[in-house]
Amino acid sequence: MWRSQPDSAPAPKPRSASLPDGFSRFTARPDTYDLWLRAVFAIVIASLVFNCFLAFVNTRVTGISASHVMLVEVLLIGAGFLLALERRVDLYVVLTIYLAYMALILAMRPELDLKGIRDGLIPICFYFLGRGVRDIRSVDKLVMACAGIVIAIGLFEYFLLDVFLANVNINDYYIARGTINAGDNFTEGSDLFISGIRPEGRNFFPFLGIHRVSSVFLEPVSMGNFGAFLGMWALFRKDMARRKLLFAASATVIILGDARFGLFVCIAFFSAFVVYRFVPRVVWWLVPAMLALLLVLYGLSTTQVGWHDNLGGRWFHSARLFLKLDLAGLFGVSGVDTFLDDSGYAYTLHQFGLIGVIVMWTAFVFVPVRSSDAWRFRALVVTYISLLMVVSNSLYSIKTAALLWLCVGATDVWAGFAADRRPAVTAPGTPRFQRPRTSRYSAS
Repeated sequence: MWRSQPDSAPAPKPRSASLPDGFSRFTARPDTYDLWLRAVFAIVIASLVFNCFLAFVNTRVTGISASHVMLVEVLLIGAGFLLALERRVDLYVVLTIYLAYMALILAMRPELDLKGIRDGLIPICFYFLGRGVRDIRSVDKLVMACAGIVIAIGLFEYFLLDVFLANVNINDYYIARGTINAGDNFTEGSDLFISGIRPEGRNFFPFLGIHRVSSVFLEPVSMGNFGAFLGMWALFRKDMARRKLLFAASATVIILGDARFGLFVCIAFFSAFVVYRFVPRVVWWLVPAMLALLLVLYGLSTTQVGWHDNLGGRWFHSARLFLKLDLAGLFGVSGVDTFLDDSGYAYTLHQFGLIGVIVMWTAFVFVPVRSSDAWRFRALVVTYISLLMVVSNSLYSIKTAALLWLCVGATDVWAGFAADRRPAVTAPGTPRFQRPRTSRYSAS
């Protein structure tokens, strides 16, 4: 609402005798876009760091619970929707259809689980916020700012671990919010997250020790996902300022978190970047289905019983979790509370149902974008999501999802690199802001 600019006011008519001197019939409203943009960026950064802040409160001030975490997320998402409101009906239509569908499948479950609704509201909220951004270069600044925050806190955690944990006790925080139970930590006496220590040694630069830095995310999985995202944005934004610095930030985050999966995803980005223009959209649409089918086939064919914490072991573990889904779970109406967090595909089907997943994924892949450059980023995001869901459901964590979906929305309405290089010419009387129009560009 703040970001919109009214059409240019018509030429004022002669003042009526009923109006006091100095008053006109038409008064142009000031452009509040800068204020709106600052508010949006504040929400994204708050989504990034609020868990770290709550962990500090839990450690140094007063105890927190899962309800406090839910309240903060509700406030962030609610504030995001308030900033996303506008005159166009797109947001309202999408939101109405989504909430109606979720109400239908939740009504068929024995117990009410509002987490499924929250998982879908995050991408809707921040995607439409991103569509309101006028200049993609401002998103570059936001990404760099988030990278700086993560690396600064991460280095503080690495070099001053005792001081960090004395103020931000990660293990106690996750126990307080109900994510883990006391005694679940693999390393006795550790105040880090369960996966914050790699006992067998690091994959990257073993001399750095066994500590996996988690920074503001408090757990290394999101740290690795964020590092992969930074690499994706740096690869895509070929003309951004300080692009090489962002590549370096991506590598730093992945190394600090010892995120081998993040490195694997970055390698996949380069492959997708080369072939995206030759691959029809329908093939990109089928990528998650093909990976899910491979998981099922592997789970049915293997005789392996245990699994190890490596890429092969995570693939096996994900396949076994996927096979736990029954028919009701496949369509999102199961009342069985099964742990599926380590298999994003199984978790997604259990939360949204097969029909909902197909509709949402189809909308994401085939929604019109404004330029071929915007579709390039969409192909990278398809790669990111498809691979990430093999090993976890962290795609739905607001810590990284807020920035991701804001970038997706901003690129969808972006005119492309060529438009960025052209000087802007505004005709007299043209409104300072008009909603970008999308084209039906297709890679098929």
